[in-house]
Amino acid sequence: MGFELPDTGFNPQAHAPAVTYPLSRPRLLLGVLVLVLCLALCVDLAWLALGSVADWRPWVGLLATAGVAAWCVWQAPLTVSGSLSWDGHDWWWENAAGPQHGSIQARLDTQSGLLVRMAVDAGTSHWLWLSQASEPGRWLALRRAIHAPGQTQVIATSSAPAPHS
Repeated sequence: MGFELPDTGFNPQAHAPAVTYPLSRPRLLLGVLVLVLCLALCVDLAWLALGSVADWRPWVGLLATAGVAAWCVWQAPLTVSGSLSWDGHDWWWENAAGPQHGSIQARLDTQSGLLVRMAVDAGTSHWLWLSQASEPGRWLALRRAIHAPGQTQVIATSSAPAPHS
């Protein structure tokens, strides 16, 4: 004896609902990044203090840690603001520069957070962190929209047969 759903012709997984979701600063991820960089700096300083004066490798480690830290500050990863919208057909990122059309690719799903790559039509891409804490009421709709079948871009090709000579 099984339970059957009525055939309504609507597949909620194939037709994700329209949703707008706010982007927020990922405090936990930024905290982890700062912690990792601080630990790397401590290791580099200990290596420098305990190593030989003539050893150049601790200086390379320190330089690499400083370079990674500078790159993180310069890139400001995952700290963009605005909102991400799915209108039922297209993805939009709305920020201070205005709405930008593009495609989304989920790169990490932790159930309560999503790391996505937004490739905008202008040719640039942005990494966005979406947290369930930002808008818990819309979280499941957002996840359905991101993971729904057919969300990847397909390159259009001509279906007409090649002419024969």
